Amino acid sequence: MKKFVIAALFAASSLTAGATFAQDKQDLTAAQQTENRIILETARNLVGYGEAKSDPLALVTAAKMVASVPGKVLADQAKGEEGADKAAAFDIEGVLKKAEDLSQGDELIKKVAADVRAAAAANSKAVCYWQYYCYYNGWCEYAYACW
Repeated sequence: MKKFVIAALFAASSLTAGATFAQDKQDLTAAQQTENRIILETARNLVGYGEAKSDPLALVTAAKMVASVPGKVLADQAKGEEGADKAAAFDIEGVLKKAEDLSQGDELIKKVAADVRAAAAANSKAVCYWQYYCYYNGWCEYAYACW
């Protein structure tokens, strides 16, 4: 009887471990990928705007948008083929620091930046990732992949 109970516990724990891994790998539908691709493109443009106009609210909003998509967003030159955990991530912290520097101590910017840091930390361990691809004709877009 003891062997049966031990075998049942082992089987249950191995099934639970598989379910935990499955939660890390998020298969997105085509519609979800399109929505998140648009969010990332908008965030990318918002970072450019925030830097050009020295707008801390635009920068912190862009960082929040990047942190809101499921999966890890890779840096522009990073490749995810070797695994999302080994590739360089989009520099959310750099964007947030720039926003905090420009805000000159604004409490709202500090609070949102802290919330974004917490959300970004959760995405840093994701199995799936967003990679920024540029094609030969100059067209660039984010592509979603899991390894």
